[in-house]
Amino acid sequence: MQSLVSKIFMSSLRMVFHSPLSDSSKLSDNAAKLTKDKKSRYKPSGNFTYTKHTAENVKYERLVNKNCNTHKVILMIHGGGFKIELNDFYRRLAEKYSNMFCGATVINADYGRFPEHRLPSQMHDVVKIYLHMLKEGISNRDIVVIGDSAGATLALTFSLWLRDNNFPLPGHIVCFSLWADATSSGDSRITNAYTDPFYGIAKHKKLEDNLHLLRRISKYVLDVDRTSPYISPLFGSFEAFGKVTLICGTAELDESDSDRVFEKMKNAGVDVRLHKFEGMCHCFQLFSFLPESKRAYNIVKERIMQNENS
Repeated sequence: MQSLVSKIFMSSLRMVFHSPLSDSSKLSDNAAKLTKDKKSRYKPSGNFTYTKHTAENVKYERLVNKNCNTHKVILMIHGGGFKIELNDFYRRLAEKYSNMFCGATVINADYGRFPEHRLPSQMHDVVKIYLHMLKEGISNRDIVVIGDSAGATLALTFSLWLRDNNFPLPGHIVCFSLWADATSSGDSRITNAYTDPFYGIAKHKKLEDNLHLLRRISKYVLDVDRTSPYISPLFGSFEAFGKVTLICGTAELDESDSDRVFEKMKNAGVDVRLHKFEGMCHCFQLFSFLPESKRAYNIVKERIMQNENS
């Protein structure tokens, strides 16, 4: 059951983003402008050491917790429609992930952004970081990949590439609000048209008049094969994958992406779990004050700890 505070918060989001003044097709563009070349003000908390690195000219950041009590390493892949830079919000989120799981080291991927960098170059950037981690001596079984939205897409596409090219896969993949279908064919793009605060439509609008918005094709996939598994992981096969945890809200336009990937993974024999949160929006877990967000993080923590103890 959805909490009262979340009901109020989701209603408020819909009032803002379903207003005539809002254009959902420009959300990621506007967010990208806000973060582009913005000077970082991040200072790590006292128990962390924060350093910047490159792997084959791909940037990444390492956050080491002085209170580390695990061999696990988190590879964090931020969201933002492939357009948003790695920013201070995600640097602070990396601290949360580390503290959440026994002080694990966090590798924060800083992949290239659209439009300067076209898909699937972002996938190859993450591959380079991951292979560099292996060269450093980190066991693939100890790597936990956590991605949200476009970052969740990359978590699966780069793992498909690894599998197809005979490299060892990460031990555990966590996907928040997975975007897995660049063809926008999912049923939830219609059934959740009025509930999704960010990408849906206002209640007074007719579905048939807004299909171009609900099933729109993103600019970053206009010139690629949208059914390629390295673009849309929904169209891949998931044999030989390790543990996977999928988390989404029932109000988001791409809810059915998580549903369909879950079914494909289950049929492929993957140790996969899907957790859906009633009435919640895309990447709701980023609003950490919500009760549902806290429950989602606890699910991830327990699942990773199971992996630690197995």
